Amino acid sequence: MTHPSPERNAAPTAQDYDVISRQLGRPARDLVEIPARCVCGNPLVAATAPRLSNGTPFPTTFYLTHPVVTSAVSRLEAAGAMTEMNERLAAEPELAAAYRAAHEAYLAARRRIGELAGLGPVPEIDGVSAGGMPERVKCLHVLVGQSLSMGPGVNPLGDEAIERIAEWWTPDRCYCVGAWDTESPTPNKELSRHGPQGLPSLTGRAAPVRKRDTEASATASEGDGA
Repeated sequence: MTHPSPERNAAPTAQDYDVISRQLGRPARDLVEIPARCVCGNPLVAATAPRLSNGTPFPTTFYLTHPVVTSAVSRLEAAGAMTEMNERLAAEPELAAAYRAAHEAYLAARRRIGELAGLGPVPEIDGVSAGGMPERVKCLHVLVGQSLSMGPGVNPLGDEAIERIAEWWTPDRCYCVGAWDTESPTPNKELSRHGPQGLPSLTGRAAPVRKRDTEASATASEGDGA
């Protein structure tokens, strides 16, 4: 199902919770906003509270949820894009400065999301953004999540990654049909590795999902290391 009038940065609806739970293969939790949507209205990214309801600090504010996008980004990572980007960060001062600015923008966005969630400071992740920022590229899913959520011109490497996955996904088309299971009951069992015992890894990847056996889902899942 889709949203008839999708809004950027809108508070999540019951349908958003249902769709994201199906996209991730586990219950969605602690959603604050839906900062990026497919052209059909389904969520692409979830803005998550910086401290989960179980007390765990959660640095990945912009969490990429759509299986087709996460799969496409995984393909780009597997092709060695992060190594190349890290080499350029070390060699190009202007790119490094823009990447550091993206890090600061991420921290500012997290503070805003935390305020919306009614949370105070989260000292465990103070000054820590995600994805290896501001000095390295460790997870392109995070950078793409930021670019989709905050718009072009904020994270140059996230913007570049979106351009480079155009063979598999573009923001002007819907790729939702067959990308996740819409027939089984909504997932209600927590399968996440994030828990109160420790800090989660700084990743924006979605958990594995069960997809329908269609050509579209085969394309979406091929090469998905999430």
